Amino acid sequence: MIFYETEAEPAEWFPLPLHWKATDVERIEEWAQTCAEIMYRRHKGWWKRPDRKALTARFRLLQEAHPHPSIPADQVFLYGGDPRRVPQPVYALSVRSDGEDRKKGLRKVVQADEQNPVRPSDVTPFVFDRMGAEGLRCLRYFGDGEQLCVSVNYGWWSEEHQVYASLRTVSGDLGWLFAHDDVFDDFARSVWLNENPE
Repeated sequence: MIFYETEAEPAEWFPLPLHWKATDVERIEEWAQTCAEIMYRRHKGWWKRPDRKALTARFRLLQEAHPHPSIPADQVFLYGGDPRRVPQPVYALSVRSDGEDRKKGLRKVVQADEQNPVRPSDVTPFVFDRMGAEGLRCLRYFGDGEQLCVSVNYGWWSEEHQVYASLRTVSGDLGWLFAHDDVFDDFARSVWLNENPE
């Protein structure tokens, strides 16, 4: 398995363990409490109503709910930049090539040509600084019942590992997501692949 590593601020970006089961109650609780404490300490200077129990519950619920059944992921990172919100998941996935043209494969990875969009996807070139690779960034708009949602998708081809690398976050709160698009762009630029993490 190829692991995603990041240079992003560890007090804002939390790895979400995917291998724990519902029976790992103590480990899940310890992880949730640790993440909540980190977030509390980082934001207590301006946060007027810190509530460690509520933060712990948010992390615990996210761990229990993921991986999301409709969003495949090898890894998940949680953006905890605003303690008033549920941390925002970013899904990381490595996809093997089927021998297709690289441009077509990359468009598929970033969901550029998904069927039945609410509006055409916005696809732009994107440079992944840490990887020294050029790929794509795609905003995909879709309906989820009565709600308009957007997914921000990043993808590049890794020649070293012979895989497409993908990062994706999804939200129905378009205003918040667009106000924080630089946060997710910076995170994508900070990521690299590692087959042998320490």
